[in-house]
Amino acid sequence: MWPIIAGLTVVLAQAVQSGPGSKGREWCFDRGQETQLCEATEAACNQLRALNTEIAKSQCRRVKPPDMQQSPTEPLAPPTPTQR
Repeated sequence: MWPIIAGLTVVLAQAVQSGPGSKGREWCFDRGQETQLCEATEAACNQLRALNTEIAKSQCRRVKPPDMQQSPTEPLAPPTPTQR
């Protein structure tokens, strides 16, 4: 039963954060496999981390949202030539 609740929590947390109009991620913890779970406040992050003790790999920490986000469907910008 607990794995189902933990899985549902992960899915809901990701759906809320990636929805339209989200302000960005402020408090995150690593969950392994180079992914993070994030919440708007430290208290919410710690609560989510407590619900996911099996997958939590770090403490909650503040992260800055990226200055500019690129859509996954946009082509990547061409690389800049290196100076020699």
